Amino acid sequence: MSETFSESDLEPSADDKRAIRNDRIDRAAATIAAMSVGIVVGGMLALGACAAPFVFRLTPAPFSGDAMGAAFARFDQIAISLSVVLLGAEVVRTFLARREPQSGTVRIRRLAGILFAACTAYMGLALSPAINDLHRSGARRGVGPEGDKLEMIHQRASLVGKVETGLGLLLVGLHVFAIGGRKRDDEDDDVSAPAPPGPRE
Repeated sequence: MSETFSESDLEPSADDKRAIRNDRIDRAAATIAAMSVGIVVGGMLALGACAAPFVFRLTPAPFSGDAMGAAFARFDQIAISLSVVLLGAEVVRTFLARREPQSGTVRIRRLAGILFAACTAYMGLALSPAINDLHRSGARRGVGPEGDKLEMIHQRASLVGKVETGLGLLLVGLHVFAIGGRKRDDEDDDVSAPAPPGPRE
C-alpha cells in the first residue's frame, strides 16, 4: 500500500488563510496608528518647541498671539482627526485579537491610546479656544487678572502637551512591538509531513 499526496495537500487551510489575512490587517492597523501618533507628536514639537518661542520673540503682540493661536487651532483639528484614526486602528487590532489571551502590554497600549485621544480633545476643544479668546480680548500673560488667567491656561496646556507627547512616544513603541506574528507551521512538532509519492518500503 502506498500513500501519496497531491498539490492540494500543500495549499494552506482556511484557518491558515484567515490567520494570514488577520496578520496583514493587524500590521496595517499598527502602521496607521503609529503614523497618526507620530504626526501629532511631531506637529506639537514643531509648533510648541520650535515655532512658538521665535514667533513670540520676534513678532510684537497681539500679532504673535493671533498667529500662533490660528496655527494651533488648525493643528488641533488635524490632531483630533488623527486621534480618531488612532482609536479606530486600536478597535481593529482589539477585534482581531479578541480570541487571544491579552497581555499587559496590549492593555497598556489601549489605555495609553484612550488617554492620548483625551489629551488631544481637551487641548483642541477647551484649552486652545480659551487661550485664543483671551488673546482676542487683549490679554497679555502676567498682566492683570486676564493675564494671570492666560498664564494659568498656558501652563496647563504646556503640561497637557508634555503628557500627550510622552503618551505618543509610548504608543509608537507599543504599536510597533505588539504586532503579533503567525506561528510557523514547522514549529508544530505534532504534525507529520505526508509521505512522498511512490511505493512505501
